Amino acid sequence: MTRASLFGRVAAALLVAAIPVAGAWAQDADPLASLSAEKRAFLSDAATLERFGLTPEKLRIALAGRTPQQVDAYAAALMALVEDAKFKPGRDAGEIALNPQARGWNAGTIVRPKILDKVRRDDGPFSLKRYMYQRAGVPTFADAPVAIRQEDLVAGKVEVAFVGVPLDFSSGWRDAKHAPEALRGMDGLVGADADGGVDPGLVLNLADYGNLTIDPMAPDRGLDHVRAMLGDMAKIGVVPFIVGGDHTLMYPDVAAMVDAYGTGNVAVVQFDAHADAELDGDHMISDNQTLTRLMGEQIVRGSDVTHVGLRGRGATGATRARLTQAGVKLHPMQAIAARGWERTTDDIIAGLKGGPANVFVSFDMSVLDPGDAPASGRPVPGGITMREAIPMVRRICSETRVVGFDLLDTAPILDPTYVTRMSANYILHACLSGIAMRKVAGTRTASAR
Repeated sequence: MTRASLFGRVAAALLVAAIPVAGAWAQDADPLASLSAEKRAFLSDAATLERFGLTPEKLRIALAGRTPQQVDAYAAALMALVEDAKFKPGRDAGEIALNPQARGWNAGTIVRPKILDKVRRDDGPFSLKRYMYQRAGVPTFADAPVAIRQEDLVAGKVEVAFVGVPLDFSSGWRDAKHAPEALRGMDGLVGADADGGVDPGLVLNLADYGNLTIDPMAPDRGLDHVRAMLGDMAKIGVVPFIVGGDHTLMYPDVAAMVDAYGTGNVAVVQFDAHADAELDGDHMISDNQTLTRLMGEQIVRGSDVTHVGLRGRGATGATRARLTQAGVKLHPMQAIAARGWERTTDDIIAGLKGGPANVFVSFDMSVLDPGDAPASGRPVPGGITMREAIPMVRRICSETRVVGFDLLDTAPILDPTYVTRMSANYILHACLSGIAMRKVAGTRTASAR
């Protein structure tokens, strides 16, 4: 039977079920009483009903006045829909065809050897500036010098390195792949932090590590490469500032930190309007299930995850209950609004002190109110403002040992103004300032001994 004919049968069954006839059940009778055990269990399952926009009460209203035969047809029709939605070998393609015999299968991830450099140079970051006081030229993150190999990071004693990952893998509106270039050319990452009292560009050794390669036709192929490259950075003591890219990246980003620091030694603070904890998606890899994969594969424990800013239609009671049961510390938007950002930040930092010493911060632009960041992949009204986000991020990065930071889901094409890009860079600058403040405080403490 074809899919079209099956749906035709289902539609006909539902139409018949909608026509009350003589012999219908009494109003107070149990409409499921005559069903088989299988069909009764199917229509009694709350998760199944939710897929069809039903609750037990709505189901009872829908079945009121129907005959046992019509109720049976109704259940059969819904069961057929669920069955038809499943993967069917022979009917559905289980994977995207690739060509492993291609000569350039791994060409995009091979680091260019030094011997091919036309100009010999000492290892270390190098400047792309044309002018002494740069106002034009080749843009880099924070006007930092460029590093292209791990040897450059080591020789330059780089503490924080920006790295772009132009990944467009999102379930929402797409343009995250253009964010690294857009943010490099935007203000907000250079200069002193008036509230923090530091200029991170002066305090820290910074570098722009360029972009990591992503296969635009099969972006999942590049995630292992991203994980390996970021892990190599962390293992030599560099704090990667990853600029995405959509929230799918949080998986390789966090996994890389765990590769470097060890299982159970990394805590995650996720700023996000969404839980990204989907259980039953039709793709094995997506932004919707990043947190699910990290916990399911035991890369991080739920008790080592702090989620900030959850809200919107996807923040169901079932999702929140499941995350809480797994140990995730939730600070939903409603609680932030009630307690205020200062007390919420106190709670976040207090919760981190009992866990792993190494902290990774993942900041999805959707956590911000669309007024401050209209161009996120999946915007949700009612988010935190930049006035709240900047001090929250600065404090977390100054009062904990942040070993990595990612800024995800900026979609520049969705915002014809500069607002979203400026907000994104100011968030990066807030964490950068926090790390600089922590270094300055540590230096002063050491010198006072």
